[in-house]
Amino acid sequence: MNAWFFTALVLGAATSAHCVGMCGPIALAVPSPGPGWRARASSTFILNTGRILTYALIGLAFGTFGLGLRFAGLQQGVSIAAGTVLLLSVMVPGLLDRWSPTGPLSLLIGRWRGLLARNMKRTAPEALFFSGALNGLLPCGLVYAAAIGAAAMSTAAQGALFMVLFGLGTWPALFALRMSGSMIGTNARAFLRRASPIVVSAMAVLLILRGLELGIPLVSPPMVTAPAQISTCH
Repeated sequence: MNAWFFTALVLGAATSAHCVGMCGPIALAVPSPGPGWRARASSTFILNTGRILTYALIGLAFGTFGLGLRFAGLQQGVSIAAGTVLLLSVMVPGLLDRWSPTGPLSLLIGRWRGLLARNMKRTAPEALFFSGALNGLLPCGLVYAAAIGAAAMSTAAQGALFMVLFGLGTWPALFALRMSGSMIGTNARAFLRRASPIVVSAMAVLLILRGLELGIPLVSPPMVTAPAQISTCH
């Protein structure tokens, strides 16, 4: 696993305290389809699978966008700028969360919230999956940060994988939350809050290094700006 994918997994794990605060109430509000831990475990699995599928689609979209920037010769500057924004978000806590969608996007998010609220009352597998998918679309500063990382990947598929690993990093805390029916302990939340800015800073540094093209394998490789051309002799 290269440095980027390891960072995605650790980013998800380190930001679990934030994730529990944002997604935890939704996870607890979704009813279990039956009594017992097996029904709760299966519903938790389906719920989180829907959320991670949404993250994968976000990663695919941002990875495709980043690939377009690469071929346009712009990804180097964008990568450095994105890393700078992430460093600023660490120095100014909540910076990414302060962005509030407006216009048509705001209306669309409002509809997603309404659909999620209505769908959360249902316990059929497809309803649980849909609830998880809608949950993944709700605004979240740390999802924005992970999407920035996905845009720095070499291919759209790697962007999707980056977001999947980010989602898997958040999985243990949300799984434990729904299974126990209570928030994670105070000490664990404090540890995760301390770790979160360190991991985000590490990803910011990786983005800046990637943009600088220092020739470091996996971390700061040279960026290809156009497809390789094959020359022929006549």
